[in-house]
Amino acid sequence: MRKLLLISTFLFLVNSSFGQSTKGWLIYFGQSNFKNSKFNLHHELQIRDHQVIGDHQQTLGRIAGQYKWKPYFQVSLGYAYGYSEAEGEPNLPFSEHRVYQEGLFFHKVSKLGLRHRIRVEERFVEGQEFQSRFRYCLFLDIPLTNKELNKGGVYLAFYDELFLNIDNPMTESLFDRNRAYAGLGFKAKDQLGLQLGYMMQHVGKSKLGNHLLLSIHQQINW
Repeated sequence: MRKLLLISTFLFLVNSSFGQSTKGWLIYFGQSNFKNSKFNLHHELQIRDHQVIGDHQQTLGRIAGQYKWKPYFQVSLGYAYGYSEAEGEPNLPFSEHRVYQEGLFFHKVSKLGLRHRIRVEERFVEGQEFQSRFRYCLFLDIPLTNKELNKGGVYLAFYDELFLNIDNPMTESLFDRNRAYAGLGFKAKDQLGLQLGYMMQHVGKSKLGNHLLLSIHQQINW
């Protein structure tokens, strides 16, 4: 727990250094597992802010059906809805509907847990033409205490995600964005974890963006 407090202090010092340029994301990741079934359900809610808190940027919800094809590989078909607002005033709100397909591959290297996620999104953004994009994310979890990341375990979490435009009339660039994340996680229970981390996001030709992320990770067994 002391390590979690240390990382919290560090991240708030980062926030002080970057000032108003730092954005805040609060995220809930949930997964419902069904007894003796290869099917499960992913449910997710994200609340994003133009500041750490105080200027709403986006609320994004996802739900997906998942099928565990192999112990180390699963596929998903999902839907996402986003409601976004511009920074400051006027808010200029707009909504977005997404359909997405993804594959997730798990493996270990020594005690390190790795995941590879490939996702394709079809996007229907209010006031814009149809868009689609490709996403690849590499996740890495490093246990600091409990090897199996069970109750009481502390771990480091890293990921890097690349977004590419497949079909986007708004831009001619193949590159959409890249997100690099580092955080510290704590398993409050075997099925409940917390992470506090920092993400650097590069969108198109814009300057790098700084983000503080607090996420809750829950598994529900039925």
